[in-house]
Amino acid sequence: MMVLGLVLFVGSQAFADVVGRLQFTVKNADDDTGIAGAKIVISDPTNVSPPVTLSSDLKGVATSGLLLNHAWTIKVSSDSFDIDTRTVTVVADVITPVEVLMEPLKEKVITVKGSVNVTRPNNPNVGTLRDVAAMKVMPVAPSNNQSLKSLIQTAPGMVSDSVGQLHPEGEHSSTSIYLNGFQLPGAFQGRFGQILSPTTVQNAEILTGSFAPEYGRETAAILNIQLRSGTIDPFLAFTASTGSWQTNELGLTAGGQFGKEYGAPNDSGRRARSFSYLLSFDDRQTNNAQESPQPDDQIAHNAGQSYIMFANLGWRLSDNDNLSLTLSDNPGTVEIANRTGLSSFYTPYGQGYGFLGLDPASSGLPSQQAAGQDDYQQDHNEFGVLNFLHTVDSHTQARMSLGLTHNGLDILNHNPAIDLNNLPQDNSIEFNPTLIRNARDAEAEGSITSSLGAHTLKAGFSFDRQTGLESYQLTPGSIAALNFLNDPNNGLQQFAPVNGVSSVVTVSRDGWYNAGYVQDTWHVDKRLTANYGLRLDEFSQDQATAQNGGAGVSATSGLNMVEPRVNFAYELPSRTVARASYNKLMIIPPSAQGAVPGAVVPPEVIDQFDTSIEKQTGPGESLKVRYYLKEITNQLDTGLLVAGTQIGAFVTDSIPKDYVRGFEVSYNLFPVHPFGLSAYASYANSTAKPQGNGNDYNDHDQLHTVSVGTNYTFKSGAQIGLVDNYGSGVASSVLSLASTGDEFGSRHAHNELNFRLASAPNFIGRGNSLVFEVQNLFDERALLNFNSGFSGTRFQMGRTIMLSCQGKL
Repeated sequence: MMVLGLVLFVGSQAFADVVGRLQFTVKNADDDTGIAGAKIVISDPTNVSPPVTLSSDLKGVATSGLLLNHAWTIKVSSDSFDIDTRTVTVVADVITPVEVLMEPLKEKVITVKGSVNVTRPNNPNVGTLRDVAAMKVMPVAPSNNQSLKSLIQTAPGMVSDSVGQLHPEGEHSSTSIYLNGFQLPGAFQGRFGQILSPTTVQNAEILTGSFAPEYGRETAAILNIQLRSGTIDPFLAFTASTGSWQTNELGLTAGGQFGKEYGAPNDSGRRARSFSYLLSFDDRQTNNAQESPQPDDQIAHNAGQSYIMFANLGWRLSDNDNLSLTLSDNPGTVEIANRTGLSSFYTPYGQGYGFLGLDPASSGLPSQQAAGQDDYQQDHNEFGVLNFLHTVDSHTQARMSLGLTHNGLDILNHNPAIDLNNLPQDNSIEFNPTLIRNARDAEAEGSITSSLGAHTLKAGFSFDRQTGLESYQLTPGSIAALNFLNDPNNGLQQFAPVNGVSSVVTVSRDGWYNAGYVQDTWHVDKRLTANYGLRLDEFSQDQATAQNGGAGVSATSGLNMVEPRVNFAYELPSRTVARASYNKLMIIPPSAQGAVPGAVVPPEVIDQFDTSIEKQTGPGESLKVRYYLKEITNQLDTGLLVAGTQIGAFVTDSIPKDYVRGFEVSYNLFPVHPFGLSAYASYANSTAKPQGNGNDYNDHDQLHTVSVGTNYTFKSGAQIGLVDNYGSGVASSVLSLASTGDEFGSRHAHNELNFRLASAPNFIGRGNSLVFEVQNLFDERALLNFNSGFSGTRFQMGRTIMLSCQGKL
């Protein structure tokens, strides 16, 4: 294999490292000369790592060791100068320069400064950094603490859709999640159960462009996550919530350290220890689990329950070696919402009766709910990751990761029995589905990073062995459904009954995805930073499809591609940075949902161009404008196996050509003090126009997307916050005539306003607070999708009121 040469060159290590360094230059503010012997104390606000003390050299320069890529508290002191205190964010893989201008001492004062430059001018990537603790005070997901999707939606260009889907910048999904450097496959593909809880996340960087060569596999968006670790001071935190739709949630998180002490003591006098643990458990249940096929009766067969069980364990082997083990098991079960019928307004389009819901109420057919339909989905999401980080010397670190993942998604039923020899002409119960799908990945990833003067060099590899087993049985409930399966235009003939017996179609997949990359981040001069390099992706998949145990039909797909990437960041005056990039990208098909049985989908290929300008407009405050262009071949598009049904049997096909263009404006304000106003706002204008599938736009195309959030924290710790999410409507929200399928009218806009009010931390006993939250304050129930090939018919979820108690035990 071509990638083997890169592997032999690399040695060992993983994809996206989560550590970087800080280089301080301490100067006299009066004459700009370096200050020797200045004391620099670097403290970890997450309370995981011990404080680090540095001393500046004769030129006033000091460079830290490896630090995790989050915000750190910096205190600089020197005789005859004011004390300087500030917050600085470490950027992964590079040395971040920090200039400290010390004011000559006139009287005993402490100068508190915000982050020196929140635009991160030495980082060429296009992304949005989200500190989960800061975002938690905003009601991004009031009724669901398990929702990672809601956190990502705060970034510009993220189009929210029904049944848990999030469309990043013209793509259906194709989002990668990196956990402390390890990449999880198949992030958001129709699951009800969660992959990861925001409770376990320290911070998240949401990347949408200017991807360094280290990023690959699924690059519509990258979610680069630093997980929480056990703290020096042990804790046990809880959240208990109850509210509308019989929604109840209980979460417990515990963390701490034990073993051999090391490092300086923290503010409480404790020292860090060699073993750390972070454990989390969350159980959520509700009777309104997903967007319903009608605006009124939203709890008709729509209950769901999901669990998150998570552990992040760390072991400091020595000053230079660290080992971590991350385990997660997240099962979920959800009823597939039944149609109960729509108002007379929908008579020309289909009131939700009969096959695909195209019949009016006057047909006399009972609804799915009245007919006793009982379809349900079971999710199984599990992964384990072993991570080893080795510091070779003061300039070089290496990482090796091994991981196993399992994604299972089954759709089963307890429907009334069907007699294939005596089918009715039409029936609201379209099929009795029995679908069992499992995908497994075994991955090994490695990388090595070295800083040499103005260059940070990095090389890495990934080996991923993929296997999948799937079984499909769709027993038709009517002659209309039987004819639909037999129609060659629908490509579903293999699922049709044979000799009066329901068919069982089995699919086995076996393949691999290998990658290697080399890159350099070069600080060309004080203002210009360039990230450039090459990535080699290799993908191959074999599929064997059989009907009723007969001879299998094989298909093979594969692609090897070299991808050049060039990303630039140029720092302009007045804390302004301009960025520009070109990326060649390859996205492989999702293994968790697979392709259409009997066909193998080729990988997607993208030429992406990005340009942006970002300015710091105040302490902790920035404004960014961005334009991007994507030229896509074989775009991966996920839809329903049987278009128009509510059955969430998703499969992935491809669109020959697609052109995506977007313009974004985003604003972020996060206070430099623990109290005050925080806010974010984003607007995206984009179009996704495919060629070759007969449609003017992708079904998830949305022209205007707006997301705004704000929170005010009082000095007492009490908080009040608002979040508003607006979409002008995806293409699949347009009504289509039941008789012809022709689209009629315009898209349906939707808006959701969320509210949060939290008491001071000691409102109920020591450290406990009450939180009152409302999702969809004005109870809007807009049409999201109508008879779509992706999710059937879906309406916006009604108002949800939640009351929570949060605190520590």
